[in-house]
Amino acid sequence: MSSVWRCINLLSMVVLSAANSAIAADMTIVVKEKGSGVPIEGATVVVGNGDTYGETNRRGETHLSGIDVPAQVKIVAAGFETLVAPVPQGGINSTFYLTPFAIESAGLSVTAERLVEKVSKLTLSTSELTKSAGSGGDPLKAITALPGVIATSEGSAEVYMRGSNGNDNIIWVNNAPVGYLYHFGGFQSTINPALIEDINVFLGGFPVQYGDALGGVIDAKLRAPRNDRTRYKFDISTITSSFLVEGAAGESGSDSFVVAGRRSYLDLIFSPADASDAFADDNEEDPDQILLVPRFYDFQALYRHQLDGGYLDSYLFTAGDEMEMELRSSAKSDPQLAGKAREKKAYQTAGMTWQQRINKQWDSIATLAYMREKGAMRLGRDAQGDAFYSRVEEKTLFLQEALRWHPRADLQLSVGYDGGYANIPVDVYRPRSYREDDPDFDFTTQKKYRLKKTLKAKEFSPYIKYRQQWGERLTTQLGLRHTNIELTGGFHAHQLSPRATLEYKLTPATLLTANWGQYIQMPAGEEIVASFGNPALLMTEAEHRILGIEHQLNPRYNIKAEVYHKPMKNLVIALDENAPPNNFSNQGTGEAYGFDLFIKRKPSQGKIGWLALSWARSRRTNEITGITRDFSGDQPFTVTAVWGQPFGGRWKRWDWSLKAQAHSGKPYTAIKSRSWDADNNRWIAEYGKYNAERLPNYYKVDLRIGREVLFNQSKLKFYLDMQNITFARNIVEYDYGNEYEKIDKPTEITGMSFFPFFGVEVEY
Repeated sequence: MSSVWRCINLLSMVVLSAANSAIAADMTIVVKEKGSGVPIEGATVVVGNGDTYGETNRRGETHLSGIDVPAQVKIVAAGFETLVAPVPQGGINSTFYLTPFAIESAGLSVTAERLVEKVSKLTLSTSELTKSAGSGGDPLKAITALPGVIATSEGSAEVYMRGSNGNDNIIWVNNAPVGYLYHFGGFQSTINPALIEDINVFLGGFPVQYGDALGGVIDAKLRAPRNDRTRYKFDISTITSSFLVEGAAGESGSDSFVVAGRRSYLDLIFSPADASDAFADDNEEDPDQILLVPRFYDFQALYRHQLDGGYLDSYLFTAGDEMEMELRSSAKSDPQLAGKAREKKAYQTAGMTWQQRINKQWDSIATLAYMREKGAMRLGRDAQGDAFYSRVEEKTLFLQEALRWHPRADLQLSVGYDGGYANIPVDVYRPRSYREDDPDFDFTTQKKYRLKKTLKAKEFSPYIKYRQQWGERLTTQLGLRHTNIELTGGFHAHQLSPRATLEYKLTPATLLTANWGQYIQMPAGEEIVASFGNPALLMTEAEHRILGIEHQLNPRYNIKAEVYHKPMKNLVIALDENAPPNNFSNQGTGEAYGFDLFIKRKPSQGKIGWLALSWARSRRTNEITGITRDFSGDQPFTVTAVWGQPFGGRWKRWDWSLKAQAHSGKPYTAIKSRSWDADNNRWIAEYGKYNAERLPNYYKVDLRIGREVLFNQSKLKFYLDMQNITFARNIVEYDYGNEYEKIDKPTEITGMSFFPFFGVEVEY
């Protein structure tokens, strides 16, 4: 019997020993972000009653000893919901996923470091712009919701800035120029939205390193590719589908890459006949025909090589647009437009940007890029049946270098230059292009020019910028740029552009600003090419005069207000009665002035919001005729209000945003009568005073609703961006008929009615 009890006791000891080893265990806990699988560093892991705890390292791991299981774990990390969950039995290595709070953005700290200038600079995070209703998920298209920015036409992202023309703005992507920023003149940007890190918009008064333009600057910087793991993203929206792949590269894994591509797909769904029927006017006997449904693509690739104190980015941007149609009824009043109209254009930009911290006092940034832009156009035919055409290919080598010296925190000196060389084969047979000041432009009677040659252009424009802080309140900045441009045929520009800025901190929360600068811009290519234009033209000029105040109302709200005055001179006007080189002259002047107000909420807890208000006037004068008229972008009053936030509660992964916009009607030129042109067998229009009439005021409200679904290592996002939810009937132009037969009662052409845009994105 005693032997039996000894066996039982021995068995009990073995069982208890096994039980103790199961209860007290060493464990590794890994904490990751739900939806992406990214390790979370600095998370606090508490087991049981709090006697055992640890903090995760950069791999999201913490190692704990003597854990009694079964047990409960509590994980806390900044920016994430607290997780309380049981530790699985036998889970020597356990992974937990934390759900991030509704997306927050602390603004663009990267932008603040990149550019210290304050005057006329507006900054919004990519998430703010993307989540803004009416953007269709495109941050570069959402800039029309900012003060001082007016779309050139409804639905377009090409803009007038503070009374300057749509082609008077500078566009940069990663410090390099791109061929064009928007497909089909504003339909959608040519850069994948997922790649954009920040966007700076200068409405005016921009510093010397940006170059020469009369308007403003749109400066987009691409983010660094993520290198924690290989990621895939696929997206489909109303008109496009796209992909993105990014991840680590190189032996050490510190380098990274990203590849993204996008293509429109409407041409794969609708046949040309279907598209023609959809856009045809039922009253037309012989409507225009679409022969190729508009289509476009874009592609981006970026490789980042990390350096000690810097990085080297190598990148490729490319985009292409194509469409074709046959003009029939719409060409009755302008018969030489009748026939096939085809446009095809594309660009490729390949470059490198090297940013380097040399030591505590010196840093530099250099960009070397090669850009190839090609455009081909065919339109109508002459009396002999030959088609008008234009084939232009521009190949440009671009170099920009800047060296910055900051020996003290209150002083910074920058020197740099822009350099470039362009080879431009040109083969055209057509009249000059339609211009903003051409209400009565008639293609049929315009003089036609033939030009076939290879143009060469070169530029070397150095600059210097000195920024000094004088005590705790006053900061000044002086800049000087010397522009040197030469073009085949005799065009030369050698001109200085001084610019000055003053910033005065009235209180810790209030900043006063003032800016003055001279800005110049080269005339358009066709205006200065020998045998087509006038190589003796001067650079167009503008003065930017700006006074502003910026005040931090409280930790959440900031207000910025500016008044500006911009006189312009040497503007180019067309003299069609003269042959080249006297067909263009610098005898135009202009003036723009106004007030911009921007009240912005700091993004937090998923909430975004801003109010933009502008009052402005812009006029142009032909100094030969003495006629002064409103500029086509003269839109005196504009107000835009944007607000967005999560729904809250059980719907916290749903978010909504609303954009309400109202503005004055744009000016237009009315047709008063018509007369018979027997030589060309057509009716021609008799126009009233240029831009003397105004369209009715414009109102539009957009609503966006989005949803994010998180899985452990992937996420699904979708949104519905509903344009014009009030079904506002906004008149954007008047149609007087193909032969001006509706002069007494023109047809009202309205803008976009209610239309739902959608987007679905999968990331893993």
